[in-house]
Amino acid sequence: MARISSKNIRFRSKEVICQDVSHILRCSELHIGTKLAVVDQIFWVWSEFDGKHAGCKYWSKAAIESGLKNKGLVHEHLIPRKVVREMLLNLDDPFPEAVNDILERLCIGVVVTKAEDKRLKDLGLNSKMPADWDQQDLWARYHSACIEFQLYNK
Repeated sequence: MARISSKNIRFRSKEVICQDVSHILRCSELHIGTKLAVVDQIFWVWSEFDGKHAGCKYWSKAAIESGLKNKGLVHEHLIPRKVVREMLLNLDDPFPEAVNDILERLCIGVVVTKAEDKRLKDLGLNSKMPADWDQQDLWARYHSACIEFQLYNK
């Protein structure tokens, strides 16, 4: 049994998260709804691991230039959760390394303005990738919406 930290009992390392998700995806006794609930929660934990806004590695140029702190900003997922969820659920053998590979590569937080978030929604790209997505250009939604992004060390 893992020791409970007095600081935050909810904290898990990325390694523990991958082990737990692997176990849950492999568990045939669990209802698919339960698996989905856990996976959906993990997307937020993973993408906000270093911070929801402050600490988040990628920001849109407009979000940086806005000078806004939290209000007016949205923590968005580089690849929509629906797309990543399908990839996790379709793993033939969801061992921890495979889960880690998907989450590290695709479950990335990006801070954008509310206007940019609305632009993605208006283009129908809030929960899917562009129709011509090649699965290589991870920033395809942002390119389609003309959202410039960059690394941000705040």
